[in-house]
Amino acid sequence: MHKELLSQTPLLALPLLALFLFIFVFAAETVRAMRRTTAEVDHDASLPLLEDESHDG
Repeated sequence: MHKELLSQTPLLALPLLALFLFIFVFAAETVRAMRRTTAEVDHDASLPLLEDESHDG
């Protein structure tokens, strides 16, 4: 009885949707990261790691 109920519920599509969304975003970000130029990577690497000292907060 439980197998019949679980096999016919549309909620089982939600985990699959989440998986495909994760794969799509992961692939898109991987492509985006691989297409960056050396100048962009060097610029980001030279950004300071500490907050600006003039920041009041």
